Amino acid sequence: MLPLLMGALGVAVVALAVVLVLQFVSGGSAPENPVPTAYETQDTGDEILATREADSRPLSENEIFEDSQEIDSRSQDVTFTLAASGLTEDCASAVWGEEVAAALAEADCTQAARAGYTSGDYLGAAVMFNLRDQEAAQAVATALKPPKDPEAEPSGFITVPGADGELADLGAGYSAAEATVSGHYLTVTWVQSADSTDPAERESLVSPLIALSGFRDPLYNRVVQLETLQESQTTTTPVA
Repeated sequence: MLPLLMGALGVAVVALAVVLVLQFVSGGSAPENPVPTAYETQDTGDEILATREADSRPLSENEIFEDSQEIDSRSQDVTFTLAASGLTEDCASAVWGEEVAAALAEADCTQAARAGYTSGDYLGAAVMFNLRDQEAAQAVATALKPPKDPEAEPSGFITVPGADGELADLGAGYSAAEATVSGHYLTVTWVQSADSTDPAERESLVSPLIALSGFRDPLYNRVVQLETLQESQTTTTPVA
């Protein structure tokens, strides 16, 4: 019996070693469907973007990603580098959870621009949804809110682009997200320290959140363009 027991023990040890090696190589300790530890919403008050009727031009990859390959915030001393990106009309693919997917459908979501970012100290993800109007954007922001009870089942959240690579740990530790309503757009930014492993260990993530808010810059450009267009349309040419 002893040789058999020793043989079985050897197999078990080898199997455990293989599992540990695979976990180490693949990386990532985030749960299958992670949510942020902290979450808040805000409204920029961009009334000129309130409806898609007033801002009908679809988002484009150049518009969103051309100037966001690197988001450098000198004031926060944080630089994010784009690790994964994509623009899709399938908004449900940018989230997990049936309730959140249903909220996007109800909000008539037509586009989702997704990006994953890394820096020396932080991991980050950002998603911009093109929705029907400002009220719809606020409704989706509410649907994304994680429950206060950590034991309760979340309704869903955004998925992490590039989660099978460098961003695999986003959601494993203490993380914070911000949902910003900018007219008929909703932008969700989500950050975590790269070395954080415990959601209960609170820390300030204000700086990386402020830095990653630069992902919304294309919307500010739209505001300026629409305001200029409206001014040109209302200006009357003097009669000679």
